[in-house]
Amino acid sequence: MKQWWFGLSAILFISALHAADFEAGLKAYESGDYASAIKEFQPLADQGVRNAQYNLGLIYAKGQGVKQDYTEAAKWYRKAAEQGVVEAEYNLGMLYSAGNGVPKDPAEAMKWFTQAAEKGDVQAANSIGTFYDEGEGAFKNKAEAAKWYRKAADQGVANAQFNLGVMYDTGQGVPVNYSEAVKWYQKAAEQNNEGALCNLGILYYNGQGVKLDRLQAHEYFLLAKAGGDPRAENLMQLTTEKLTKKQLAEASEKANSWKQAHVSKPATPSVHAVEVASNAASNGASSVAAKVSMPVADSTSALVSTPVAQIPESSKSVWTGIERVIAVGDVHGDYEQLTAILRSALLIDNSENWVGGKAHLVQTGDILDRGSDARRVMDLLMKLQTQAASAGGFVHCLLGSHETMNLYGDLRFVAPSAYAEYSDSNSEKLRDTFYRQYQDQIAKTNEGKEVAVSELSRDEWLASHPLGFYEMEAAFTTEGRYGKWLRSLDSVIKINNNLFMHAGLSPKYTRYTLDQINDEVRAELNNPAKLHGGIVTDQEGPFWYRGVAKGDQIQMEPVLDKVLTHFGAAREVVGHSTVEAITPRFNGRVILIDVGLPRVEENTGRLACLLIENGKPIALDEGSKVELPKDEDGADMLRYLKQTAALDPVPSPLLPRIAAIETKIGQRSNP
Repeated sequence: MKQWWFGLSAILFISALHAADFEAGLKAYESGDYASAIKEFQPLADQGVRNAQYNLGLIYAKGQGVKQDYTEAAKWYRKAAEQGVVEAEYNLGMLYSAGNGVPKDPAEAMKWFTQAAEKGDVQAANSIGTFYDEGEGAFKNKAEAAKWYRKAADQGVANAQFNLGVMYDTGQGVPVNYSEAVKWYQKAAEQNNEGALCNLGILYYNGQGVKLDRLQAHEYFLLAKAGGDPRAENLMQLTTEKLTKKQLAEASEKANSWKQAHVSKPATPSVHAVEVASNAASNGASSVAAKVSMPVADSTSALVSTPVAQIPESSKSVWTGIERVIAVGDVHGDYEQLTAILRSALLIDNSENWVGGKAHLVQTGDILDRGSDARRVMDLLMKLQTQAASAGGFVHCLLGSHETMNLYGDLRFVAPSAYAEYSDSNSEKLRDTFYRQYQDQIAKTNEGKEVAVSELSRDEWLASHPLGFYEMEAAFTTEGRYGKWLRSLDSVIKINNNLFMHAGLSPKYTRYTLDQINDEVRAELNNPAKLHGGIVTDQEGPFWYRGVAKGDQIQMEPVLDKVLTHFGAAREVVGHSTVEAITPRFNGRVILIDVGLPRVEENTGRLACLLIENGKPIALDEGSKVELPKDEDGADMLRYLKQTAALDPVPSPLLPRIAAIETKIGQRSNP
């Protein structure tokens, strides 16, 4: 979610025609005598004076001297808008976008916003950008959003500059470009946009688009906190522990100097006096205007939990005394493979009902995307959760990177066939309705324009909106069946002395409890305004971090030690990073379980999972128990792979790995 400039344009005009009456109305308005203002403006509006019509609409919209009446406001705004009053066009668009006084009509709203923007109203351009950014169906177009944000950003609109920075920061509508993100954040920050200040701090902290500079990051966090950004205080704690007292004092001094230099600069740009041309058609001469700045939405940012020293054992994310745990890695919509692995682990019967008793099943995320049966997978897991609980067991479905992507609207990896799971007998009709809305939107946007906005052909549009597209979109909202369920899931849990998550955790998360991580993720997914800079999109967080899965073991050992010590765990169990077979690292303190279970892309569909029974981890491959190796590329790994390969159809996909280890062992024996 981006920052909107979405307040009614509040401008009163002075018309030279009927100047005395108009002046009397304006003075009455400015003194708060709205009844007298209406008395003066009403007859002028009835006579077609467009500025009086606009002013009357504004009074009804704000309920000044009369009962607030959006229907009456819309009537007068329309009369003024049809005579070319840009502020009336913008405000009429506002009413249509919200459904106040008129039916809610996104296409009609876009029509009036576009007319206002083409006359130079930069706030209308920003609103169009947000419309495309946050809209649904035919109105969702990130590339168009970036284009309109740029129009407003180039004219100095701080919110648009911030929004454009976010798009470059996150790769929405434009390629990821941290340097461009820094550029636009800096422009918005110059106008005291607290979200931009905080995001600059994050980029300096991570060294993205700029040279890594924790002192500079701390300065920006200080400024963001002073501006009211809710993330800043906790982010400051990250930099505080990495800077000396001298550096902290220097950052504070720089922040104070910056505030003094920018004390008079508004958070959003003021709009200068508007001139309405004097001509017969406009019924008026010059007009003086003073646009009132309206509040903007929260920045696209995430709250950060208050750090604590250690996780309490009373945590709802911690389970103890569990005798049998089965952990399954990435599924990616392969229903048949999931049911096969669950049957091999004796958790379900041939009717796919729970028979696992008091066992705990942990699925470490990425049940969505790539495969075609993601909906069936979710339905099965939801059913098994209920059945397992009744039997004294438990099904822990953890969020993965692809679940979060679907929830915040990144659908790049949804298989075209997966949409069909959501289609029904009404899908053709529903899609036709949205297509007509798309055509109407294009037509209204192009109305009166010399250069028309290009329209997708019907075939092109249908290809990007397969049957079931809109039903799936609805199902993943906060109130949709699957959206509500996914947003309720945990991201990280601890069972006995095992930490389970999708990807891994960097040491920065030793500032949190497990409950705080899970609660923060839920808060971010329930409010997209909190996503940027938060846990969900953090490359060092539980959905993306590959340090312990791919990093050098000697270098990563201290990292792993810190995380395990903080959470009181013996090992991490993670998916996300694909391996040929269940693979331990760091002498078994990390176990990788994404074995390419789903038969997508080039994966072979390996039926393997991790079994932890009475505290001992063991591979369960094709239903057979195989003792895990004590090394990653030595003789015991060779033993393990050969035992595992013997369970495969010939030839085993493990043969290349076996050959590579044999070669490596031979080289060690013959230096």
